[in-house]
Amino acid sequence: MKKWIVPTVAAFAVCMMAAALPAAAADLKIGYIVTPRLLAESKLGKESSAKLKAKAESAEKGLEKKMTELKKLQDDITKRMAVLNDQEKAKLGEEYERQARDAKRMKEDAQRDFDKTRTEIENDMMTKFRSVIEKFAKDNGYDLVLDAGTLLYISQKADVTSEVIQLADKSL
Repeated sequence: MKKWIVPTVAAFAVCMMAAALPAAAADLKIGYIVTPRLLAESKLGKESSAKLKAKAESAEKGLEKKMTELKKLQDDITKRMAVLNDQEKAKLGEEYERQARDAKRMKEDAQRDFDKTRTEIENDMMTKFRSVIEKFAKDNGYDLVLDAGTLLYISQKADVTSEVIQLADKSL
């Protein structure tokens, strides 16, 4: 009979803690943020987006110039094909292949550079937003602030995105 006393006391303690859990959860103040809105509507998000757009446009201009040169070379080769001897055809073919490889490499390098820049800008932006969100949560008594993208059900009254955007625009 003594063997059952300890498990029964432990089970009773677990039941008591479980009964207290809903009361504790009711005291939690929870909010959520719609991250795409935060990025699209805040000054920092708009500035970061503009930086990325400028970087992409710059890379695109360089690639367009290279592709125009490559197209001109291809047109020149096509026009002159009938009058060139085999050695000249081979030489122009090699030149075209070299420039095509250079264009491909340039595009890959530009993509890597853009990805690196995007990652740096996003990390910097999210670090700044985290500090703003933390300040907002502490100042307003929130126990938990979540990203709306991970939630299955969301009540509109828990949306604090607008307030965080206002705070971010003031403090960043």
